[in-house]
Formats: sequence, C-alpha cells, structure tokens
Amino acid sequence: MVEMLPTAILLVLAVSVVAKDNATCDGPCGLRFRQNPQGGVRIVGGKAAQHGAWPWMVSLQIFTYNSHRYHACGGSLLNSRWVLTAAHCFVGKNKVYDWRLVFGAKEITFGNNKPVKAPLQERYVEKIIIHEKYNSATEGNDIALVKITPPIACGRFIGPGCLPHFKAGLPRGPQSCWVAGWGYIEEKGFLECPAGTSPFKMGVAAALELCP
Repeated sequence: MVEMLPTAILLVLAVSVVAKDNATCDGPCGLRFRQNPQGGVRIVGGKAAQHGAWPWMVSLQIFTYNSHRYHACGGSLLNSRWVLTAAHCFVGKNKVYDWRLVFGAKEITFGNNKPVKAPLQERYVEKIIIHEKYNSATEGNDIALVKITPPIACGRFIGPGCLPHFKAGLPRGPQSCWVAGWGYIEEKGFLECPAGTSPFKMGVAAALELCP
C-alpha cells in the first residue's frame, strides 16, 4: 500500500508517531549505545562504526522471488512502527511485498537468503507513504515513511533516532553532523568480509559496512 502526502502532513505524522506510538521503544531517542566519536568528512571515506553506535540505522532491502535480499537504501528508526527514509528508494519498487527491513546490523550480506541472527531483527513493510510532491527528476521532496509490521523491539543495538521539533528552524550556529550508511570506508578500499565473499562497492556514506 502506497500513499502520497504533502510535507506538512508527512512531518506531523512523523512527529506524532514518535510521540504516541512508542510502546516497545520507550526511552530517550538518539541514544548511541556505543559511542564512535571519530569519523570521516567525505561521502566515501570515514571510519567503521562500532556495533550499536548508530542504533536507529535501518537497512531497506529489496526482496526477490528467490528469497534473496539486496540492500537498497538506508533509513532511520523513529519508533517501534515507523522508519523515515527517501522517496527515491521506491521508484519502480513501491509494493510492500518488495521489501524487507533489517535492524541492528553493522555488516550486511548483499544478496543474502538466510534469516538474520540475533541481535539483528527483520521485519515486513505494511505501508509506504511518499511525499505527494516528490519529483524523481530533481529529487525534490525526497522523503518517505515506512510502517513496520510487526512492531520492532528496541534493545542494546536497536533504538529510535530523534526528529527536530516541527517548528524548529535551521541551526543558528555551526553544528557537527554525521552521515551513516553501508559501503567502503575509504576510497578504492576493501572491506574485511567473511570467507568466500568479496567487497560490494556502494556509493553511500561509509560509517557502517557492507559485504556481498
């Protein structure tokens, strides 16, 4: 199921679900269970994250007919039922049964067809809500919400991220920002992947790791 909503409604929905639909993910948002204060300043580059350093990071994976899963996009966990991600992820793949969500991962096997093992958790997609004015040509309004089913259970390696207040403006002074995702941790670099696999090159920020 895919819905199209305007910016105001989409953001109000995102903020309201953080406040009201947090039954299994109570507690403060943005809590990094293992701090990783050092990182890179480039999209390609940086430092491998410790497990639990970014507990709200979610891997959105395309699910194929032969039960293989392929990492396609990253997202941020808002609470036990909702993930915030980009609308462009669903161009040509907007059916809920096309997707699986993996939580608590530091490394991801690209094309994996095996069930995830604890502490990782895997969930289905119940609903996809895309910004009604998303423009695939310009990437304008590139925002979407994904509803999780069944609700995720937060824990040591899984926790919600934070959203700014709905009326919050831009920061008044310089602030440090972090970008996290799966990919190479250095330009033209290689990951230490399990035996029998080889690195999968991916043009995303590299605070977390991806193995094929």
